[in-house]
Amino acid sequence: MVPLIDNGTIALTGLALDATVMRHRAIAQNIANANTPGYRAVEVSFETHVRALQSAGGEGGPTPQALAALRPQMRLADTGQVSLDTQMVQLAENTLHHEALLKALNKEFAIMSAAIGEGKR
Repeated sequence: MVPLIDNGTIALTGLALDATVMRHRAIAQNIANANTPGYRAVEVSFETHVRALQSAGGEGGPTPQALAALRPQMRLADTGQVSLDTQMVQLAENTLHHEALLKALNKEFAIMSAAIGEGKR
């Protein structure tokens, strides 16, 4: 039996939004400390964990238990140093990603609203 509401999609989108917010914080921290001697850049790891879960989850996707364990994490970047140009590009990409996730979530809720209201507006 197929569930009426796929909570996995909403949960994963929520986690992805959390990751974009955390990534914005990391980028802001990197930009603020770009000229600080000895500062090492930070980054957010999330998408690689999602891809690993998707490949391990099979056709049905990640299990609810696997999603519950999935959280974005801030860590030291491999490069270490901060490039302001790179940070600005990452900021623009992250902003677009955040907006796309919000649009997807809004569409999901609009579909659910239409189903609940039987298509009546």
